[in-house]
Parts: sequence; C-alpha cells; structure tokens
Amino acid sequence: MYRLAPLVAAFSLAACSGSAADAPVPTEVRIGGLTAGDREALHSLDRAYVKAWREDGTEAQAEALLKLFAPDAIVYPGRGRGPLSGVEELRAFWFPEGAPPTRIEYIDHRTIDVEGSVALAAITGYSEIAFVFDGTRTAQRGHYIIHARPDAAGHWKIERMMWSARAEG
Repeated sequence: MYRLAPLVAAFSLAACSGSAADAPVPTEVRIGGLTAGDREALHSLDRAYVKAWREDGTEAQAEALLKLFAPDAIVYPGRGRGPLSGVEELRAFWFPEGAPPTRIEYIDHRTIDVEGSVALAAITGYSEIAFVFDGTRTAQRGHYIIHARPDAAGHWKIERMMWSARAEG
C-alpha cells in the first residue's frame, strides 16, 4: 500500500495539469539578462550621447543630450567634482545661462562592455574628447561608465554616469 502512494500521487498531479500545448510560449523573456534588443538599445544610447555633443549650438546640444537622462539622474564628473543630481543641475553644469556655446572638436566613445539585467544595465568604455569653452581648449581621455534603466515606456535612460578625465599630453 505504501509503495503505491507515490505512484497514485504522481498520477493525480498529472491528471490535474493541462497539456504543455496549452501553455503560452513567450516570444521574449523579460526577466533576467539583457536581450539582444536591449543590448542594441544600450549601444544606441551610448552613440546618441556622442551624437548629442556634436549638435550645432547650445540649445540643440542641450535638447539632444538631456533627453537621454532619467529626470533623477546623477552624474559624477571627473577630477573629483561633487555629484550633479537631476536634469536641471546637468543643464546648469554643461550649459550655464549666458555662457558661450561649447564647440566640440572631436568626441569618441569606444564601448568596452554592455552588461546587466532588463532592470539595470551598465555600459563601460573609453572616451576621448576635445572642446573649446569660453576660449579655453580642453582635450582629455579616460574611461566612463553609464548605468541605465528603462523608463515607463521601455526606453533606456542614463541613471548614473561617471568618467575619469586625464588631460592629453
């Protein structure tokens, strides 16, 4: 009798369950690791950051750049400056009221890695930039990391950003 109990239990469970053919088949799993679509969207976000700086004029740069960030984004500028919180602080830092436009001579991001989950991802890479602001030319290179998360519409936005900046020499 005791030997039959596991067998009866197994048949009872099998009888209660539906067939495998009735189960929906997911087209894209949205838990766990990044999908190929997520990876491409994150690479596009990194490219859009570079492209935004290449826009002509302060307003065009500001509009293209700031839309890439989550409203509560935090940026840690290089050289030990304190963190910048939110899009308005980013605007004031990069595009101060009444300041002349920043002229980008060149900017390049070379992505090293994209990793994470569907809720939070990291883009790491190497960057080079040269620009003129208020008559002063600055050229620097270093590494960067971007943490991104999808917004309510599923678009990846920059949540945190940090870079190192070594003067070119």
